[in-house]
Amino acid sequence: MKTYDTKSKSSIPAGKCKGTLLVNLRSFVTTNRDAGAWERLVTSLPKSDRDVLYQPILASSWYPIGVWNRALRTHVRTASDQAAEIKRFARYVADRDLNTVLKFALSIAMPDTIVARTGMFWSRYFDAGKVFPRMVKPREWVLTITGPTGDDEGPSAMNCGDGVCGWVEQALLLCGASTPKVTHQRCRFRGATECLSEVVW
Repeated sequence: MKTYDTKSKSSIPAGKCKGTLLVNLRSFVTTNRDAGAWERLVTSLPKSDRDVLYQPILASSWYPIGVWNRALRTHVRTASDQAAEIKRFARYVADRDLNTVLKFALSIAMPDTIVARTGMFWSRYFDAGKVFPRMVKPREWVLTITGPTGDDEGPSAMNCGDGVCGWVEQALLLCGASTPKVTHQRCRFRGATECLSEVVW
């Protein structure tokens, strides 16, 4: 698979994201805004990011995570309710991916098994950071996320907070949970050593 590299100013290796995120963001932006919205978004980014996004984006390839972080942030900042917009996009990604490239996951179709595999799902989107799911009691789990916080090193706060909440909620709905709720309670971008989200349904 083709991989696009980028240089990080930090000693921490530059992170990468799967192209499916960028493909989904482009589709989401053009569907929910207008045909020229994606072009305007790309044009507003730094040249190094534009150079990546002007090339054909393959869902299965890996791309610099900084490009993803900045593209997502640029889109979300145009929304009146940024948290709601991130969740809406995350649900869109889960719905598309779990019905296509990650369709195998729905064959297990049980909320507990979906949540127990969130670490595996994370690694299919990012090569930086880790998710550790832990069951507290039936229908209640906690997700702990660790990883670098630099823009070119790991997923941004948007991904680890409202992004994870929206994606997991939609995944749980797809496998039969009636009222899933994921709450981001602790954030390493706000002084905590790790992110922590509570999952209930």
